[in-house]
Amino acid sequence: MASLPEHLMPAAGERAPLPREVRLAHQRRSILDSSIEVFAKRGYPATTIDHIVAAARVAYASFYEIFDGKQDCFLQCYEQVATEFWERISSAVPPDAPWPEQVCAALRAALEAIAAEPLAARVALVEVQTGGPEALAGYERTHDTIVPLLRRGREFSPAPDELPETLEEATIGGVAWLLRQRLVSGEAGEIEALYPELVEIVLGPYLGEDEAARIAAAG
Repeated sequence: MASLPEHLMPAAGERAPLPREVRLAHQRRSILDSSIEVFAKRGYPATTIDHIVAAARVAYASFYEIFDGKQDCFLQCYEQVATEFWERISSAVPPDAPWPEQVCAALRAALEAIAAEPLAARVALVEVQTGGPEALAGYERTHDTIVPLLRRGREFSPAPDELPETLEEATIGGVAWLLRQRLVSGEAGEIEALYPELVEIVLGPYLGEDEAARIAAAG
């Protein structure tokens, strides 16, 4: 195997420098983690680049080597949070379980994720509302990934043709609104208590109120 020329080899006892792409990936993750906390605590409109670089303890040049500016940083924060939350929720849904059980598992995992990471959840549900058109577009794309799971509930409805065409979008919007209200009021620690109510909201239109209430009460 060919080796590096002697003049390019690290001196004895010295570590070879990390490749640029590895260094930037590590720095990007560090800045995003710090930025999520800053955006969640200060709010998107009030956050500045000064706040971000101070929290991340990086130079301005390092920040701009990775991000175009505040909005680009926020969009990447949102994508990171949404991706990680979605992976956590998806992994909690048993693929072979009946549809109502899958919905319940997804709701429970979502509430657990929010309770465990309230600052990240605030970025994804609250601050994204003020992050500009691109942020709202990303938020809508996240909603769109949930629609197919809910739409399968029409197979369980005794009268699927009577269900509104926009039922799934309205349901997701209603659930998101309830979650936002809890986060804004500082009640993330109690958010898992919403589980029975959310089960009834989501399953009720498809299975009927009585069956949805029974499933919610069963936990």
